[in-house]
Amino acid sequence: MTEDSKTATGGDPANPVERQGFQKFDLRLFADVAPDLGMDGISNRILEIFGRWRLEEGEELMDLADYAHVPEGPGVLLIGHRWQFGVDWANSKPSLFYSSRKGLSGDLSERLGQALSGLFQKSARLLGEDSMATGLTPQLGELEIAFNDRLSFPNNPASDKVARPAVDAVLAKLYVSPAPTVVPEADKGRRLAYRVSATGGAQTVEELGQRI
Repeated sequence: MTEDSKTATGGDPANPVERQGFQKFDLRLFADVAPDLGMDGISNRILEIFGRWRLEEGEELMDLADYAHVPEGPGVLLIGHRWQFGVDWANSKPSLFYSSRKGLSGDLSERLGQALSGLFQKSARLLGEDSMATGLTPQLGELEIAFNDRLSFPNNPASDKVARPAVDAVLAKLYVSPAPTVVPEADKGRRLAYRVSATGGAQTVEELGQRI
């Protein structure tokens, strides 16, 4: 077994990330913002919503971060012990963003499915807010899945051999025929990631969540 494959499969028991099971997925569901709102308008609405959510009990929330002033930055994030959620503006393309940190269980595909469920559940709740009804339109067939740990999953063929079957297994539940197009991140200096484009999916974010 090579060092790369040993790392990708979680073969080093001294590494707590591998010992506990991989947890760090960064997920994006791309979206369109109403032209009359733009980044500032939608960010202000989300800040108001997250300000209310932050006061709720049960989610172990720690902070509310506003990076809307940063061009192509992380936007507005609600930060918890187990996840981060918000609207991201990377590469000038807005997305509903969910970053898992801990609390996932099962094999790799099950953990990815749980993280995607978190994305869809939080997105459905945000989109269900009255002030968001006409502000943000999710592109239900446009996803990005990133493995946010370059030690456990460097962007190389050995990692892809482990990660891609898990990605494909989850996508098969989300999207019916035709199969989605999955494009790996080509830049080996960046994280292991997959850009997904699909048709034949659900009509709502809630329906996507029910398919996991």
